[in-house]
Amino acid sequence: MNDIIGIDKIKTKIENNNMLKSIIISLSLVLLSILIMSVTFVFSTAVFDPALFKSYFSGKWLLLMNFIPIFLFMVLMYLIWNRMWAAYSATSLIFVTMSLVNKFKLMYRDDPFTFIDIRLVRESLIMAKSYSLKPGSRVIILIVGLILVAVVLKLFFKFKIISPKIRISLLIALILMSTLIFNGFYFNPKIYNEVGDKTLINIWVQSDQFKSKGFVYPFIYSITYAKEVELEGYNEKKAEKDLFKYDYKGIPEDERVNIIAIMLESYNDFSEFNGVDLGIDIYQNFHEIQKESIQGKLVTNIFAGDTIKTERAFITGFYNHPKYFKTTNSFAWYFKKQGYKTEAMHPITGSFYNRRNVNEYLGFDSFEHYDNKYKFKEKSNLEDWHFFDSIIEGYENNKAENKPYFHFSVTYQNHGPYSNERLTEEEYLKNKNHYDEGTYNMVNNYFAGINQTDKALKKIIDYFRNEEEPTIIIIFGDHNPWLGKDHVGYDMMNIDLDLSTVEGFKNYYQTPYIIWGNSGAKKMFNKDFIGEGNTISPNFLMPELFHYLGWEGNEYMQYLLNVKEKFDVMHNLYFKENGEFKSELSQENKKLWEEFLNVEHYYSQNFKE
Repeated sequence: MNDIIGIDKIKTKIENNNMLKSIIISLSLVLLSILIMSVTFVFSTAVFDPALFKSYFSGKWLLLMNFIPIFLFMVLMYLIWNRMWAAYSATSLIFVTMSLVNKFKLMYRDDPFTFIDIRLVRESLIMAKSYSLKPGSRVIILIVGLILVAVVLKLFFKFKIISPKIRISLLIALILMSTLIFNGFYFNPKIYNEVGDKTLINIWVQSDQFKSKGFVYPFIYSITYAKEVELEGYNEKKAEKDLFKYDYKGIPEDERVNIIAIMLESYNDFSEFNGVDLGIDIYQNFHEIQKESIQGKLVTNIFAGDTIKTERAFITGFYNHPKYFKTTNSFAWYFKKQGYKTEAMHPITGSFYNRRNVNEYLGFDSFEHYDNKYKFKEKSNLEDWHFFDSIIEGYENNKAENKPYFHFSVTYQNHGPYSNERLTEEEYLKNKNHYDEGTYNMVNNYFAGINQTDKALKKIIDYFRNEEEPTIIIIFGDHNPWLGKDHVGYDMMNIDLDLSTVEGFKNYYQTPYIIWGNSGAKKMFNKDFIGEGNTISPNFLMPELFHYLGWEGNEYMQYLLNVKEKFDVMHNLYFKENGEFKSELSQENKKLWEEFLNVEHYYSQNFKE
C-alpha cells in the first residue's frame, strides 16, 4: 500500500511540474518512435538481414530520414487524442503494418511496398490471394511485444497536456515544421541517392536500392515516381476518337505462326564501319542469316545502357514509356488474346528493371530468369550458346499445349563493362601499332563475346530451319556497347559519333534487326522472307512484321501502321520522314506527331483487354 501511495505522490509531483512532465512526454515519444522504427527496419527485407539492419543505424542521415516521419506522426496523434497509448498504437499499426506488407511483397515478388501500391489496393488484394501470408515466429514475437507496450502505456502512462491552447499551438507548429521538412529534404534525389550502404547490395537492382534505405524513408520518396507525368495538352476524348476509328482485327486462324523474338545485349555489326579491321570474321553466321532474312536497322533512343527502353518499345509499341506499375497494353496481350502462349526469358535476375513483375503486367504467361530457373543450372551468367537452348526448350514444351507460341528473350552475354586486360590470344580486331593496349584489349574482349554469340545464332536458326511448325524469328540489338570513357574505343577504330551529323547520329544509335522465317512460315504466307527492311524506331519493329505478313492487328497496331507510313523514326534529335532524316517534321506530320503522343499516352494508361 505504501508503495502505491509513493508512486501516486511521484505522479502528482510530476503533474505539478510542467517542465518535468514535458520532458517525460517528449522523451517517451522519441523512445517509442525509435522502437517502431527498429521494427520497420526488421521488416525492410524479405528475410532478416543482420548486416543491413546494422547499417541502418550507422548512417545519421538514413536514421533521421526513417525516424522523423514516425516521430512526427506519433506527436500528431498524441496532440489530437492526448493519450500516449492511443498515439503509440495508431503509429505502430500504420507503420508496422506497412513494413510487414513490404516484407511479404519482397518475399514473394522481390518488389518493395511503395506509395503506388496504395493506389492499386484492389489489384494488390487480388494478387495477395495467390500467396500464403503466414507470419514467422520473429514477426509474431515482435507484434506481441508491441501490443504489450501499448498495454503498459494504457495502464501506467496518464500524462496529458491540460491546456487546449497549448495543444492547438503545438499542432500548428507541427504542421508548419512538417511542411518545411518534407518539401526541403524528403523528395531531394541527391540525399536519397547518397544514403544507404551500397556495399551490401546490388546497386543495379531497384528493390535492393530500396532495401538499403530502410522502409519508411524510401516509401515516402516513392511518392515522387508514383504519379504518371501528365502529357501537356492531353485530350482523352480526342485520343479515343483517333484510336477507335479503327476496328480490332484478329489473326486469321490459319496464320497463327510461332514468333520468337531475341534481343541481343549490346549488339551491333562493326564490320560495316570502314575503320574496323577484323582479324577473324566474327559476323560470319550473322551475315549468312541476313542473306535469307528481311534485314534492316533500328534507330534506338539509347547508347550503352538503358536496355529496357528498346525492350519495352518492341513489346508495347510505345516511344514514351509509362511507369509499368499495373496491367499495361502490349503486343503480348494481343497475342495472348489470339490464343498464343506468351513466354519471356532472361538469364539474369528478374529483379533487373523489375522484369519479374512488369512482364506479368505486360501479358506474359511466364517469365524464366536466373532466380527461378538458371541459378539451378549454372552459377555464372548463361552465355548465349546455352541460353538459346532454353529458348528451344520453351518452344518444345509449348508443343504439348497445342497453342501458337510468342516468345521474347533478352540475352546478357556481351553486357559491359569489358576488361582492359588481355583475356584471349586471338586478335578478333587486328592490333595496330598506334592502338592503346588497354583500349585494344577492351574492344577485343567485346568482339570475343560477339564471336560466341555468332555461333549461338547459327545454332538456333539451324534448329528452327529443321522444324516443321511455321516459325518466325526476330533478332535485334538493344543498343551499341560502351567502349570506354568518352567513346575511346570508337575513337580508336575511327568510328564517327558526331551527333551533329546524320552519319554520326546513325553510328551512335543504330543496331541491326532481322526477320527470318523457316520453310513452314514461308509456305504459310507464300513469302520468301528475304529483302531490305525499313530503318525504323524499335516501337515500329512489330508493326514492320505485321505489315509484311498482311496482319492488321488491334486498334493501336493499326494506328501505328498509319503513323509509320508518314515517319518511321522518332527521336529527340532526328525523325525519318519519307526516307530522309530531318531535325523537324513537315507541318502536316507535326500535327500527326502531336496526335500520336496523345494517343500513345491514352493507350499506355488505359488497359484494354
